[in-house]
This record gives sequence, structure tokens and C-alpha cells, in this order.
Amino acid sequence: MTSENPATGGDALPPPEDKTGLIATCHCGRVQIEMPSKPPKINECHCTVCYKYGALWGYFQRPTVTVTTSDGATVVPYIRADKDACCSFNRCSHCGCMTHWWGVGKYTGPEHHMGVNCRLLPIEALEGIPRSVSPGPD
Repeated sequence: MTSENPATGGDALPPPEDKTGLIATCHCGRVQIEMPSKPPKINECHCTVCYKYGALWGYFQRPTVTVTTSDGATVVPYIRADKDACCSFNRCSHCGCMTHWWGVGKYTGPEHHMGVNCRLLPIEALEGIPRSVSPGPD
């Protein structure tokens, strides 16, 4: 199967890639996060922010993850207002689910990783993935 691309003079395009990654969705389904695969491990971070979110983070290189929104929803960021602010914690504007975080400022490049809240995956997708716990503040 091919499709015509008017931007290239009607040249045939190859069929779309078969995506075998995982898709995490917020509660209302308006924010979807496509990951390339299962994360090698899941981290329960106990820093002052993550502990309150109750997230289970899977880490990926930022260019390998696609975040999309639909039905008028947006991704709402929260960036700490202190000297340790290095990432944007993002949630769905409609249902409020914490979906992912990624670096801000000097941490925005493609060489940096991001975290996807793996609690947004079906529970069976998490089976067999090792879990770790990051210590919180003293």
C-alpha cells in the first residue's frame, strides 16, 4: 500500500511503519504518549515533587517519545520555582493526570532523557519490568 504525496509532485510514499511501541494515555485519553518499547526499569522517585505525584517513571531518550493531544486538551507544565528547577512536570489539562516530565533550559536537547509516567499503561504492560526506588530528601 502506498499513498500519494502532493508536496513531492505525487511521488508514491512507502507504507507507514508498523509501530510496535507502547502507548500510555491519561485518564480521559486526550493525552497519549508513544514510547518505543517497554522501559528497561521503572523508578519510583521519592524526591519532594515525584513522591506527591505517585508516578512510576520509565526513562527514554527524548526524541524516541511522541506526545500528542486531542479534543482540545493541552499539556500543562509545572516548573519548580527554585534553584533546582531542571524539568517540566506535565499533566493533561482536562483530567489532570501527570503524564511525563522533560528537561528545561540546558536540559532540553535530544541527548537528554525524559520520564513517562508508566502508571498510565495497562497494568499487564508493566509485568516483568524491574522496579527501583530513588531515595527522597533526608
